[in-house]
Amino acid sequence: MDILQDSFPQLFHLYSTYYTPYASYIQPLRRVFLLTQSYFYYYAFPTLYPIYTLTSRLFAFALTEKQSLTSLALLALLLVVSLKVLDMVRRTIIYWVSLAIRLLMYLSVAVLGMWVYQRGVEQSLEDLGWVVGLLAGLGEAGERVGHEKAAGRAREARKISKGSSSWKTREAGW
Repeated sequence: MDILQDSFPQLFHLYSTYYTPYASYIQPLRRVFLLTQSYFYYYAFPTLYPIYTLTSRLFAFALTEKQSLTSLALLALLLVVSLKVLDMVRRTIIYWVSLAIRLLMYLSVAVLGMWVYQRGVEQSLEDLGWVVGLLAGLGEAGERVGHEKAAGRAREARKISKGSSSWKTREAGW
């Protein structure tokens, strides 16, 4: 910002003096600027000026006479802006989470490839079979434990339905 502030007076001097060594370079820029300015005043200004006066009068009326409408409009504007910000935050979080998941997938493929390269295909298939057997055994053990707990709860429910006096809350598994 300091560079811009330091060079702005020099640039203004180059722009405002007509006969300079840089006139051949500045003239096209000056022409574009003046043509844009004339285009704006000829075409856009007659269209935009009535809109500007109407909106400025409307805002002046809303600010002085109808404060409740102004507060509702500001509240609606605040709601829209906050929803836009929340959407940006959501998209940012989704991006970073998906990036992390993709990196983990690529890393796991790379580690798996290095593992197969180091151990060999045959030994890797044997290790894979061992891991699948281990997981299957864990699944069977989990089913067995689950069935035992369900059977115990069913026994406790039958005791309760018979009216047994030895029923306790802890024994029912609740």
